[in-house]
Amino acid sequence: MGRRSRRHPSDAAARATGRSARARFGGETPGAVTKGPPITLTCECGERHELFHGERWTCAACGRTYDSGRIPAEQYAAIRRLQLRYRVVPIALGLVLVALAIVFTLTDNLVGVFFLMPAGLIAWFVFIRPTHRKRYRTAIAELPRWELRPE
Repeated sequence: MGRRSRRHPSDAAARATGRSARARFGGETPGAVTKGPPITLTCECGERHELFHGERWTCAACGRTYDSGRIPAEQYAAIRRLQLRYRVVPIALGLVLVALAIVFTLTDNLVGVFFLMPAGLIAWFVFIRPTHRKRYRTAIAELPRWELRPE
């Protein structure tokens, strides 16, 4: 099996349009940042599908149709705000770390850069990230859940 045959179908679609495929991290769904977090529906027959707010889905196995637009927009907007708020913290900390590294570099204090980067990474992965994830999981657990019925 050659290198070309191992490529994903999304890579072929990106090449056809002339754009490079965007790198996706973890379980990130395409559009999750701009459209909000995906909603996971589990049909009564056991089929699972992810869709965004306002989309309709018809189960391929049994033909039932679900409409995520029946979820209250205010509650979904609260989920989206929560997700964006918790995405800002690591980005802001990373930007502060990079800004300090640039300042140290411009002031010819390279020793400070070589101390700052490992200390910042250790602080993030050992202290800040676990606390951040715990608070995020607690905040998500307090959000409402919905039982969508087929139409």
